[in-house]
Amino acid sequence: MKSVLLLISLVLVAGCTHFQRSTDSGYGNTTNRYEEGSDNSSSLDRDTRKTAYEMGKDPAALTSRDLQDIRTRQKVRELERSLGSKKEREQYSKILPWLKNDDEKVAFLSVPSIEGRQQWINRKDIWSRSQAPQQEMKDLVETQDIAVGMPQEYVRRSWGEPLAVEVSGNPIYKNERWKYQRHVSTSSGFRQETRYVYFEGGRVVGWETE
Repeated sequence: MKSVLLLISLVLVAGCTHFQRSTDSGYGNTTNRYEEGSDNSSSLDRDTRKTAYEMGKDPAALTSRDLQDIRTRQKVRELERSLGSKKEREQYSKILPWLKNDDEKVAFLSVPSIEGRQQWINRKDIWSRSQAPQQEMKDLVETQDIAVGMPQEYVRRSWGEPLAVEVSGNPIYKNERWKYQRHVSTSSGFRQETRYVYFEGGRVVGWETE
């Protein structure tokens, strides 16, 4: 009988030595795993790494500010998915290009009703942003140029209607690629140039020329 008890005790001890707590359990190592400049990619969950890449950040070298930005972006995505009705999604889609950053998106989406969100829009005077662009945007439109962060409406004012529009994912999020074709002057005469403008949330994030 003693030998049986001893055997059970040894099995339990051995089992405990191989038991590993989840890092999310609250019992794991409490040391800050995200020291600035260190390689943290192996300790990040899949969603965090994915969001980091989407935001143009290197998961292996995230600062505390980077992590904060990533968490805010994830909160935005969570709140976007909670929009239950077509009217809510349409309201958000219309205002999206005029929201300055993820913090403002969180503030808007956190208002618990469509009526409350409309009051938030009115209180912040959001629509005036489309009527009174910053001087930088005015200058870009006047010179028929574009820049990162430029809302879609200003791109239309600067370059006109696109030849084609491709939508990535749900159309309400305004993640799109616009195609333009222009004739540009070269040393050997005019040639046709194709330009693609990329938007995320209704704002320019980049472009390329063929």
